[in-house]
Amino acid sequence: MDNALNSDRLSKVVQYLEKETQTTLSVKSRQCHCSHHSNPDWVLQLDTWGQLEVMQQLLCQRPPDPPLPPDILENIDAVLEYHNQHTLLTSSSKISPHVAIHNPSSLQSIRLSLWKGDITTLTDVTAIVNAANSELLGCFRPEHRCIDNVIHSAAGPGLRDACSRLMLGQGHPEPTGSVKVTSGFNLPSQWVLHTVGPQLNARQSPERIHREQLAQCYRSCLDASERLPPLPDGKKVVVFCCISTGLFAFPPDEAAGIAVSTVVEWCREQPSPSITDVIFDVFLPTDWDMYNQRLDALQTLEFSSSAENIPRSLYFPAITKARNWLEEADYLIITGGAGLSAAIGLDYTSPQLFQKHFPAFQKLGLRRLYDVFGFNGWDSLQQKWGYYFLHLDMVRNWPTSTLYTKLYALANRFESSRYFIRTSNADGQFLAHGFPANRISTPQGQYRFLQCYAKCRPDAVFPSAPFVDAALSFIDPETQSLTDESKVPRCDFCGGELTLCVRGGDYFNPAPFRQQERKWAQFRGELSNISHNNSLNGGTETATVVILELGVGLNTPAVLRWPNERLVGQSPTRRYRLIRAGMGASGCAPWELEEDDLAVGFSGDLNAVMELIID
Repeated sequence: MDNALNSDRLSKVVQYLEKETQTTLSVKSRQCHCSHHSNPDWVLQLDTWGQLEVMQQLLCQRPPDPPLPPDILENIDAVLEYHNQHTLLTSSSKISPHVAIHNPSSLQSIRLSLWKGDITTLTDVTAIVNAANSELLGCFRPEHRCIDNVIHSAAGPGLRDACSRLMLGQGHPEPTGSVKVTSGFNLPSQWVLHTVGPQLNARQSPERIHREQLAQCYRSCLDASERLPPLPDGKKVVVFCCISTGLFAFPPDEAAGIAVSTVVEWCREQPSPSITDVIFDVFLPTDWDMYNQRLDALQTLEFSSSAENIPRSLYFPAITKARNWLEEADYLIITGGAGLSAAIGLDYTSPQLFQKHFPAFQKLGLRRLYDVFGFNGWDSLQQKWGYYFLHLDMVRNWPTSTLYTKLYALANRFESSRYFIRTSNADGQFLAHGFPANRISTPQGQYRFLQCYAKCRPDAVFPSAPFVDAALSFIDPETQSLTDESKVPRCDFCGGELTLCVRGGDYFNPAPFRQQERKWAQFRGELSNISHNNSLNGGTETATVVILELGVGLNTPAVLRWPNERLVGQSPTRRYRLIRAGMGASGCAPWELEEDDLAVGFSGDLNAVMELIID
């Protein structure tokens, strides 16, 4: 490969794919006597994450024929390789086995393990299993977050091409319960086992044939794995996804039972198996519980079954760079978004969290904490404030976390005048973990205040805690609504209803947070003055500033994400460094900044990231 910048490679790929798409649409429009006009260069205006998403979407929809030009394929592989280098990987050797299955006629045993996470981020594995459809070409719908899409996106178009060649040679759809083997291409796994599970609909219960077909999927994959070469250390590790659940609608609990029992039966039947480890990979907490119970119920226990199976992720060069930047920094800026709260369990997208704390409100169609933002379908004010008071009480009593404790220890490496925190989160977790209030700016508001909804006057802002304390004993445990209307909070000045002092519309009163915003501006000004004075004095040494950006996605990028990029990219002295971490977009730094050695990005769980970059 040449030494072209990966940002340039990415731009060339998305531009080619978009032009190809528009050409196809243009041909179709002429055939149907309609017109279609678009400028394919619009993709060049997107940031790195936007271009990556466009590339994945267009590749997802693209058939294997006609083949991509060799130079475009080379660029795609280079882009995926670089992108995957920014994803935290977990070694199979770091996953604690639950049980060992012995064959009575053999001295060998096969270890069974359970892991929760993205199957494409497991390394030191022989093969991962893909729950494919009968065409075996992957899913062509970008909006589907199915395992087929996840695996094909990480592997690249070479995987679809390989599957296409297999299917053309076969000449018919892949039968249910069978398996095809391909290379893993850009995946950490050496091989992919594509198996077609039974497909049901949401109103259909599995019949005997469906159960047999699902069991056959597991047997076929294990049989195929026996014919694969072992890893360099002699192990042979196979990783199963949850076959046929999700879009294929097989009941997850029954599917978990079939998966475990079939694998155990196969292990006990083999006289001299070469497979050493089988890992069941799940994504949902409910699936974890189902598999965990079944594995714990097995009698041949040789290993402790740890509910806290969180293996340490692997190092890669960017980790070392981030650690060095933090150790050498003179100033520190910590910015935190919604992903930081999600990393400690306060996940606004989690249906499980909502169901646990707010079951009575599901009848209103609410399923996640995010669903309440802007919601106006309350049956009454008492119901509305029953929810809000319970929400505020849940947040203020949220348990302390190791993640914030690590951040606190990191901040304490610096004098208090040399660090600052700016967060879009209103949950007060920085304050709850001991950070001083005068070093925190919260431009989006805080739950610890209620404000007059009518903004009758600038100082119509009140601490929320007394209202919560007064109301909790008047909330019905079944309906979760207030039983006393007098506990609905009212403004002391105009008598109008109060609301959370959190940005959500024109009603928001930013007055309580302006002082800290001024301190944030003062902190930035001090950093600029240091650089300016050094320049006037002819000095060449400049203080370095590290921005540690955690869980900041694209919901409100103008608050934290884009200002951080401007601080780094527009600094004439190149004194700022950006460390961006989180899931998905939250972990993607602009590749142009990375190539200038001004930024690094990590895609992965923030708890694992902090464990690696903070001692």
